[in-house]
Amino acid sequence: MKIRKIVTALLLVSVIWAMEGQVWAEQKININVKTVLASHGRKYSDPLLTAFINKLKSIFRYSSYQLLSQNEMRLGIGETRTASLAGDRTLKITALGIGETRAELRLVIFKKRKRIFKTIIHLLNNASIIVGGPKYKDGFLLFNIYGSF
Repeated sequence: MKIRKIVTALLLVSVIWAMEGQVWAEQKININVKTVLASHGRKYSDPLLTAFINKLKSIFRYSSYQLLSQNEMRLGIGETRTASLAGDRTLKITALGIGETRAELRLVIFKKRKRIFKTIIHLLNNASIIVGGPKYKDGFLLFNIYGSF
């Protein structure tokens, strides 16, 4: 009788874990990556960056901010998507997991086929992070990564 209770409890725990794993695996993260060229020179603020231009200016001291590209993607846990960037670069984003308030993402930037940057970020739901990137033309690439889940 005691063994039967233990087996029943173990089966119940296994079913609960399987159900939680299924819900976790079904969760998706919506990602929006904006690639911005930040440079010195003529003063310019791209109208497409109005929503967060003040945040950019408070962190970085450039006089010009120009939106170069925007990539949207939807990732399941364990999935990787690629965004094309300026200067023969690509950004690979992998969704590593989702907690109560944060998603864990791996970011890897390649120039041609050589990895030049790799990090893991924890992104709040409905929030963004700005990652300073490599030199490009007369400035630097900045990546605004927004996520919702």
